[in-house]
Amino acid sequence: MAEAVAEAVWSTDTGEAVYRSRDPVRNLRLRVHLQRITQRITSSNFLRYQPAAQPGKDLIDLATFRPHPTASGHRSEEEEEEEVVIGWQEKLFSQFEVDLYRNEAACQSPLDHQYRQEILKLEDSGGRKNRRIFTYTDSDRYTNVE
Repeated sequence: MAEAVAEAVWSTDTGEAVYRSRDPVRNLRLRVHLQRITQRITSSNFLRYQPAAQPGKDLIDLATFRPHPTASGHRSEEEEEEEVVIGWQEKLFSQFEVDLYRNEAACQSPLDHQYRQEILKLEDSGGRKNRRIFTYTDSDRYTNVE
């Protein structure tokens, strides 16, 4: 595991920090843990979440924010939490990318064809393990050139 030291620069707006390390970047690993936190909306905290009404604008129905239950009426623990350890420039495909690269006609570049092969191998080995966590790498066409 790479040893890193955080600089005193910390942005409270974006939650970002700058880390310096003497280890090679290939040793960098990030553990990402997503967990759904549910909060009951009561009359006392409802006003904090209610958007300001603007003339001519429709408000969003609160039902939009409710989780979709399974057939048993509850979300599975698998849907509630997801954790993955990601290496530097490691590719984790999103569901959109899986659907896109499954279609050979959508592949335009050698990288697209490489991703298609990786996705086909993933499907043969049981599919994606990640559901909501995905990555873009420097070579992806979605990456900002700057």
